[in-house]
Amino acid sequence: MISDQIEEFFPGIYRILIPLAGNPLKELNSYVIKGNSESNNLLIDTGFQTKECYQCMVESLDKLGISMDNTDILLTHLHADHSGNAAALIKENNKVYLSSLDTEVLLSHSRSLPGGEGGMYEYQRNRLIRNQISPLLVDKMLENSTSYKVNPDYSFTNYTKLEEGNIIEAGDYKLEAIYTCGHTPGHMCFNVQGTGIMFLGDHVLFGITPNITNWPGVEDSLGDYLKSLDKISKYDVSIPLPGHRQTGDFYERIERLKAHHEKRLNECLNIVGNSKGAKLYDIAGNMKWKIRAASWEDFPPLQKWFALGECLSHIDLLKKQGRIKECGTDKIWYELS
Repeated sequence: MISDQIEEFFPGIYRILIPLAGNPLKELNSYVIKGNSESNNLLIDTGFQTKECYQCMVESLDKLGISMDNTDILLTHLHADHSGNAAALIKENNKVYLSSLDTEVLLSHSRSLPGGEGGMYEYQRNRLIRNQISPLLVDKMLENSTSYKVNPDYSFTNYTKLEEGNIIEAGDYKLEAIYTCGHTPGHMCFNVQGTGIMFLGDHVLFGITPNITNWPGVEDSLGDYLKSLDKISKYDVSIPLPGHRQTGDFYERIERLKAHHEKRLNECLNIVGNSKGAKLYDIAGNMKWKIRAASWEDFPPLQKWFALGECLSHIDLLKKQGRIKECGTDKIWYELS
């Protein structure tokens, strides 16, 4: 029932559970803040551009008595499970907020569709192939990517760009925009001033770990992510609201995420140190992943895509720290520095 999908966390602030059928994330936590005579309602994140996500959102908003006619949309980041329905939901003269960094990346996505060049997927595809990952495997992984198949409407470009420190007013609340780069180049969290609430998007998740991958134009995604964790740990947060799953102890989770990536870095370093010229595919295949698969070769294509991207982000940080180096004329072998 739709009523089971809605929960009030704070006066006038609701969570709507949007099902993500066939996706390991299972559901999106979309949030909505009821407006007043001086401000619009504010919808935070929208779900995939699918009939199921759209229908659940429309029915839930109707249950809350909220019309999109006076509702703005705030996107924590560009990923399709958060941004997919923005174009379908927004009404004329209302705003779709997104960080300026993620706006630029999102607008480049249309060039990365099959046959296109220069966008995120084309960049990642080329980097994997340069690392001697089979083009057939790369294409198979892409074909199984939900976000690659269910893209936002690229014809929509009317985003209101946000910068660090911008304030959005919704109802009785003021949301401060905070750059928390890493999960995407321009991911943002939003501190609700005077409440202890922070909308986290996918920056801090409880029970699952946000995927940190490599991005075009970003030297060190993982380094950015770790700095962003330290950045938001300085805020007074008693009600952390993540983009997926349940909430938890904010500060403890930040420390656990940092420890997780430190362990991953050491694991990657040890694999390189114990190999004679390790390649990306072998490094990722020898790392430990929490997934139901008999072996690395049995990984579902989508999970292998995430694993390779995450491995690359750890390699990038180790290179920047001067702990490993690229070797060979094609620079696809890794050794200790």
